Amino acid sequence: MGHFNLRILAAILAVCLSGPLTAQSTDTDGPVGTYFTVETLNPGLPPRPDYVDLRTPQGAAETFLDLAELGDPAMAHALDLSAFDPVDQPVLGPRLAEQLNLILKQQAVLSWRLLLERPDALNAVQSSNVAMAGEPRRSILIGVLDDGDREAAIRLNRVRPEGGDPVWVFSQRTVSQIPDLYAAYGPSDLERNLPGWLRAETILGLKVWELVGLPIIAALAWISGYVTWHAFRRMSHEQQGYWERVTLRAVRWPITIAVVTTVVLVAALKVFTVSGLVASILTPLTLIGYTGAVLLFALSVIDTALDRIVTFDSEKLADPDNSTIRNLATLMTAGRRVAIVVALLIGTGIVLASANVFRSLGFSLLASAGAITLILGFAARTVLGNILASLQIAINRSARIGDQLQFDGTFCTVERIHFTFVQLKTWNGQRKVVPVSYFVSKEFENYSMVDGGSVRFSLLTLAQEADVDALRQRFMDITERDDRVQPKDECRVIVTGQDAFGKQVRFEAPIPNQGDAWQAECDIREAILKAAREIEDETGAPMLPKGAVDEMAA
Repeated sequence: MGHFNLRILAAILAVCLSGPLTAQSTDTDGPVGTYFTVETLNPGLPPRPDYVDLRTPQGAAETFLDLAELGDPAMAHALDLSAFDPVDQPVLGPRLAEQLNLILKQQAVLSWRLLLERPDALNAVQSSNVAMAGEPRRSILIGVLDDGDREAAIRLNRVRPEGGDPVWVFSQRTVSQIPDLYAAYGPSDLERNLPGWLRAETILGLKVWELVGLPIIAALAWISGYVTWHAFRRMSHEQQGYWERVTLRAVRWPITIAVVTTVVLVAALKVFTVSGLVASILTPLTLIGYTGAVLLFALSVIDTALDRIVTFDSEKLADPDNSTIRNLATLMTAGRRVAIVVALLIGTGIVLASANVFRSLGFSLLASAGAITLILGFAARTVLGNILASLQIAINRSARIGDQLQFDGTFCTVERIHFTFVQLKTWNGQRKVVPVSYFVSKEFENYSMVDGGSVRFSLLTLAQEADVDALRQRFMDITERDDRVQPKDECRVIVTGQDAFGKQVRFEAPIPNQGDAWQAECDIREAILKAAREIEDETGAPMLPKGAVDEMAA
């Protein structure tokens, strides 16, 4: 029994002593699922020096970049060369490492936020919504580059050779794609043939040739755009046919932008291969250029079609008989605005998806749709409000292009309804620009909403002895001769009041065209006063008050 108890105590003691050792080993290396197991790692390379720190993702990346900067062949230890024969590894390893270093510098794909100073790469502060939150990792995606018709992933993997410790190295798949990526993103033949002093780096992180060449490339792009624009302008002026002129004008700006973008793309990204900082700016700009050229061309086609389908002449649209055309013009301009918004959203999506802006520049915070929505909504809330208000006007038709209305005490005609403002033509030919949000919030009189006509009147004070019947007959004769007055049988003369000065007489005449109403009212008033003077001269009976005014003066 005593020997049995001793055996139990010995077993318990062994378990207790082995527990901390096992835990310590697990803390250092991690469970089996936190690394990839390989038989050997780079057996063809010389033994790894102690200063090559590959224990953590950040340490591996920093060590690789530092050794590559020094030209130390030991940088090859940061690559998984398992795809190559061990005999070739001493030669291929440093060469591939140097090429990968140039690719990383040229494309600026490293994001230090992803590279943690932990062997297991566990991100303790990551949001719980992320799939790998709180979990150790054995593979980290650093960036994605286009490799022909496919995408090449730049990855760091944690591998553990038999009998060794886990280390972080660039994955075998990434290393096998280095030659193709170097051919696409490495220095061009022209750059490799430049003198050494031109390929030297400056304190700004750019090469000497970039500081010299970028202004030259910008000048070439401007000259090419200037020549293209003026060439199309001259050709459009020389054409006699309508469609030839319209086509050349429609494609002038899109082709100019496309030419400038192509010059920048070929010179800066093809003939020369600019550094990652410049490339991360030029690549999105070239995509924006091409997308903008396509959008401008589409808008030019839409505008040309609109001009052929419907007129936008406010004077013609103001005709009461053109109510249907006013509706069509307003709806088509609203459709144009919707098309612009949709095209901008699609173009923005294409640029962001193609340029890999978020991954290249490390804007991980902005990559979420919620953050972008909040930022854009706060920054452009006034603009977005005006855009929605302009669409509201088109939908409810409270004001259409060509409508005549009284706005802020001014008679005016709606000429254009833009994204953010309404353009009004006042009665004296001037233009009033009103923000859409202000326009829809104000009360105004729309003379063209149902019927463009209105009853215009002149309120005159006649003498106490004035012959209203005689003046009524003259008024009917005046309106009968005036073609602007319709219908004739609705003209009226009414005595609305009387005081010490005389009789208040109201002369009413319906004017169907609101554009002629004010001028017709003035002309009719002048004719009435002239007729009253003629009646007074013919009969000797006073028509206009005189005595009361003289008495007031006395």
